[in-house]
Amino acid sequence: MIRGLVPTLLCSATLVVAQEKPQPAAAVSKVVTASPSLASSLAPLVDTLDQAALQEAFRLLTSDYIQEKDLDPLEVNRAALQGLLERLDFGAMLLTEKTRAESDSPFGFHHARAHDALAYMRFGRYTEEEIAEFDAALEAYQAEKAITHLVLDLRSPQAQAEFSIASRILSRFRPPNELLFKIRRPGNDRPTLFVSTPEAESCRLETILLVDRETGNVGEIIAAVLKRQSGCLIIGEKTPGLAVEYRDVPLGEDRILRYAIAEVVLEDDSSIFRTGIQPDLLTPTPIKIKTDLFRAVDGGKPLADFLVQKERPRMNEAALVAGTDPEIDYYLLLSQNKPTPWDRPPLQDRALQQAVDLLDTTRFLGSKQKPRR
Repeated sequence: MIRGLVPTLLCSATLVVAQEKPQPAAAVSKVVTASPSLASSLAPLVDTLDQAALQEAFRLLTSDYIQEKDLDPLEVNRAALQGLLERLDFGAMLLTEKTRAESDSPFGFHHARAHDALAYMRFGRYTEEEIAEFDAALEAYQAEKAITHLVLDLRSPQAQAEFSIASRILSRFRPPNELLFKIRRPGNDRPTLFVSTPEAESCRLETILLVDRETGNVGEIIAAVLKRQSGCLIIGEKTPGLAVEYRDVPLGEDRILRYAIAEVVLEDDSSIFRTGIQPDLLTPTPIKIKTDLFRAVDGGKPLADFLVQKERPRMNEAALVAGTDPEIDYYLLLSQNKPTPWDRPPLQDRALQQAVDLLDTTRFLGSKQKPRR
């Protein structure tokens, strides 16, 4: 329905705009933006209108509305573009040079031993340099016999990265010459194929993936392929479905139209665009907490410190017997109106904590199943 309306509306309005006097690019729109709740309730009503009804609605509003002079052709064109972009969501968007430059993740590659049997790795911007760091860390962790699992954190807010990077990372987890995914473009019957390649270092650890609503296109591709091909566990929250290729076209001064021109499909031609990845265990971590934690570990704090919560010392029977008061330091700080280490709740990555807890539980249950001698 959108395809039928927009060309007709924009073309007819543009013809009239050509006869109007040019207006400043910085003119402020006089149309009041609807609230999100109103917009969500409006969409089903608009969807029931056919082409004739839509054209009649525009004719009436531009000729019989009490302030129809405000609805000049330029304003109607702006409203049409705004409505179209809102409907397409992240399929198309209007950017500035500043917002495009700020779209890269502020985080880099990070790895740590999160548990005696668990290695943790997180990509930042999904670059060639990070793949080299990943290989070095993977080789070191796989040399330790005690480490059996890998948590691959795909929650870095890097919305867009090269598809070839996704293919190279996946080649560490899949056998050579396996079809990983395809890039399908409208009007092209021959999609671009991405096949795994032989790599010097391949992952032999059992993998757990972390995803959330900030997971970008490469993270989603990795999660989709590994879930389909190996059935690995995914923890976190639903991803947005950004697995597309965008094109950026300048529009006027400091305006860039970004729109999807190709989508990623899996081996069976299923698409994850706007569908996203649904985790096996829904365990969301608030974005602010995740961001603060990423900054903390990138700044040098050990990741393990955020997995074990340090409790405030409290009076107990052992303290009574020893004649000590473990709470005295806390109350002395309170009496002096000074901050204490327990004033703020500790940062806790719930998704990562879930992975650690599952590993501990699995190992505990496995030990119980061993026959006693």
